[in-house]
Amino acid sequence: MRFLQNLLGGTALALLTGLGSAFGPRWARYQNDLHLAAMLGMDADSVLTNRSSLASAIDSLAETSAVVAEYANIPIDHRNPGRMYRNRYWVNDQYYQPGGPVVIFDTGETNGQAFADYYLVDPTSYIVQLLREFHGVGLVWEHRYYGESLPYPVNGQTSAAQFQYLTLEQALQDLPYFARTFRRPRLPNADLTPRSTPWIMVGGSYPGMRAAFSRLKYPDTIFAAFSSSAPAQARIDMSVYYEQVYRGLVAYGYGNCTRDVNAAYRYIDAQLANPSTAAQIKRQFLGPGAEQNSNGDFTAVLLYNWATWQSFGANGPAGQFCNWLETDQYGRVAPAEGWAPSRGARSVVDRWAAWPGLSRAINSIFETNCNCPEETCSCDLSAPPADPLAISWSWQFCSQFGYFQYQNPRPHEIASRYQTEAYIQDNCYRQFPDGVSSGHLPRRPRADATNNYTGGWNMRPSNVFHGAGQYDPWTPLTVLSQEPFGPRRRVTTQIPACNQEQEAVFGVLLPNAEHVYDLQTSYQPGEVSRQLFRRALHQWLPCFRRRNSTADHD
Repeated sequence: MRFLQNLLGGTALALLTGLGSAFGPRWARYQNDLHLAAMLGMDADSVLTNRSSLASAIDSLAETSAVVAEYANIPIDHRNPGRMYRNRYWVNDQYYQPGGPVVIFDTGETNGQAFADYYLVDPTSYIVQLLREFHGVGLVWEHRYYGESLPYPVNGQTSAAQFQYLTLEQALQDLPYFARTFRRPRLPNADLTPRSTPWIMVGGSYPGMRAAFSRLKYPDTIFAAFSSSAPAQARIDMSVYYEQVYRGLVAYGYGNCTRDVNAAYRYIDAQLANPSTAAQIKRQFLGPGAEQNSNGDFTAVLLYNWATWQSFGANGPAGQFCNWLETDQYGRVAPAEGWAPSRGARSVVDRWAAWPGLSRAINSIFETNCNCPEETCSCDLSAPPADPLAISWSWQFCSQFGYFQYQNPRPHEIASRYQTEAYIQDNCYRQFPDGVSSGHLPRRPRADATNNYTGGWNMRPSNVFHGAGQYDPWTPLTVLSQEPFGPRRRVTTQIPACNQEQEAVFGVLLPNAEHVYDLQTSYQPGEVSRQLFRRALHQWLPCFRRRNSTADHD
C-alpha cells in the first residue's frame, strides 16, 4: 500500500516535522496529528474538523502493516542501571543481505507506532529505499517517555522526580545500550551489533539532533547519520522563529499580509494594555468568557495563523489566513502595502476576528467552546496540557533546550508583544508546579550546559549529512545557520573522507523549503539531498571495520 501516493502540494510536507511544541506545550498534540494526517494523505483541516476520520486512518495503517512492536529492557538511569523500563521498537529485516547496515529511524517526541507502520513498510519511504539499496535491516526506535516507552506513567500527576531521567544525555545512551545485544531470530548467523555491522541513523528535527549527537558521542555505535532540520544549538531566545515565517511570507508573495498583521498587533496590544478595552478585544476574537484569559494566553492562540508554517509553508492555514485577510468581502485584493494604510488597523483587526478558521481551530486544539458554536460557552485557555506527548516535550524544552518563541524583532513583528520569555517560562512553571522546588527543573532552561555537552551548531561529527530548508523557522539554530548571531560555517556538497571531522558543513540548504522537506520523497527538490547522502554512504561504508569490542566512549 502506498500511503503517500495521493499527497498533493503542501500536504505531503508535514510528514516529519517534529518539534511539536513550537508554540508552547499546548500545541504539541496538534502538531503531531498534523504529521500523521499528512502521512495519510489528509490535509490540515481534517485534523480540526474530523478527528474520528484521522483515528480511523491511523487504525487502518496499523492493520495493513507487517511490522510488530518489540520491547527492550533499558536502564531508567544509565548511571545506576538497576531499575529497567521497556522501550518499544520495530524491525523490518526482509531486505537484509550479509554485510548490509542497520538503518535506524528515530521518532523523537511522539508516539512511534504510526511512523513505524509507514517508514518500515511503504516503498515510498526514504528508509525503505535505503534498505533496498544497501540491503539493510530497518529499525524504528521510540524515545523514552513517549508512546509506550515509559519509565513512569506520564500525566498531569507525574512528578519532577520521575521526569529527572528524561534528559538528552540519558536518551542518547539508550540506543548504544540496546545495540550491543541486537539480533534477529530470522538471521541467527548475522552479527548485527555495531561491532560487526555499520549502524546508520536518520532523523529530522529533534530526531535529527539525536542522529548527529549520537554519531558525535557514540561513534562506535552510530557509523553515519542523516540529520535533517536539526536545531542543534539550544537557545532560550528563539524569537527568530517568527522572523523566518516573516521572510517566507514575503518571499511567497504575502508581504501585504505581514504589514497588516504588524499593524493589527500594534492595535491589539494597545487595546490589551488598557483595562477598559482589553476585555472587548478578547471577546471580539473568541466570544464571551475570553476576557478571563491573560493577555499572554489570549495572544498565544492568535499565533495559530503561523502554527502550521513549519509543516506546510504558505500552502496551509497560514496562506488561507493571509488570503482571507487581504481579500475583502467584495473580493478586492489588498495592495502591496496592505489595507491598514488606507482603511486603518481597526479594519484589519475586524477582518481577522471574523476569520472562521481561528475559533474552530482553537476549540479543537484546546477543547474549548470559544465563540459559542455550541450552547454553553467555555473559553478558558489557561489549563496546562494533559496530553502525555506535550507534557514530556515540555519537560525537555523547559529543562534543557529553551526554544522560547516570542515576538520577533522590529520592524517585522508578526506576534504580540505579550509573547515574552517570561510568559513562556511561566508555562513551564504551570506545567510542573513542583519542578523548581524539587531541584530537578531549573528556573530557566540550561541551554548553555546543553551546548557545552553537544557543541551545538559548532559540532563537527564525521560521517554526517546536514539538511535544512531556507524558510524553516528552525534553520537559524542548525549548523547551517547563516544568521548574524550564528556560526556562518561554510557549507559544502563535497563528500568528506570517511571518519574525518572538518570545519565545513557537509549538507544542503534547500531553497524555498521548510521543515524536514528533504526527507520527504514526495518533495522532488529534496532529491538532491537524498541522493547526496546515498552517494556518501557508498563512499563511507567500505571504510567500516569490524571491532573486537562494542565499548563506546563519551
